[in-house]
Amino acid sequence: MSQTKLSYKINFVVLDEEKTIFENERFLVVAKHLDHRIECFGFRIEEKDYPGELLVDRLRAAHVPSGPLYGQLKAGKTVKLQDGRVIKGQDYLGTPKKGRTVTILGDTRQTANIALLAQNADVLVHESTFARNEDQLAYNYYHSTCIQAARVAKHANVKKLILTHISARYVGQKANLLEKDARKIFKNTKLANDFDVFKVPFSKE
Repeated sequence: MSQTKLSYKINFVVLDEEKTIFENERFLVVAKHLDHRIECFGFRIEEKDYPGELLVDRLRAAHVPSGPLYGQLKAGKTVKLQDGRVIKGQDYLGTPKKGRTVTILGDTRQTANIALLAQNADVLVHESTFARNEDQLAYNYYHSTCIQAARVAKHANVKKLILTHISARYVGQKANLLEKDARKIFKNTKLANDFDVFKVPFSKE
């Protein structure tokens, strides 16, 4: 209607929450419907586990010569040395490093899919349009409160909660109150501001 001409092509992809929407050798992304006035999704981005580090000191102690063989052993392969010994790569790898998981939600009321997306996530990005004691208002407008977000994080065993999508009624210190109230239920809560950058550390477990 605007007679606008684009210099690039737009590919429209219809999401299906029953299927993985993206997967490669490093990441798996799953989408599920949320509960909003218009169709809205939440996303779970899972980083796949990293293989354990090659235990070079053990290989040297076993007099395994360095070189291309190390690459094969790091890949978990079994190799045969010139002296006839058979070396299994799995025997010389450290403990695998568990990948990280980040859950990002769009606008939503509380719904069962939130817990499915958030379970054991390293980071949960959850909308917090309304403050405590505004459950009915949040429900009427298809949104969530800071308390509801904190309860999700606690029950889903999340490591860090980031609150976003704060109502324009809460600015400055008023917005900080949402973070403060959420922390009473889930301590590791952070109110996001524009251009914030958050690091997601690997689990120490």
